[in-house]
Amino acid sequence: MAHLAPLTDDRSRKTIDTAIGVLVGLRGCTPEQAFTELVRVVHQTGIGIGSISSGLVAMASGSSSADDAEVFTAWGGLIAESR
Repeated sequence: MAHLAPLTDDRSRKTIDTAIGVLVGLRGCTPEQAFTELVRVVHQTGIGIGSISSGLVAMASGSSSADDAEVFTAWGGLIAESR
């Protein structure tokens, strides 16, 4: 099963990069500032960066679920303003 780790890591990294892009687009900030914001929310919620990023990407694409409540708390207003 160890051979699956790089694939999972690659998917997680792509999701994190996409979430960073969402924040850059919405806030007009740098990628570094967006990453710092993701990390801040991770520390506030205790949810992993992959899950937080996945929830943000889902919410930005209009496909979030009740599982994304922490993400909605952090960025729901920002995304609603952009629509």
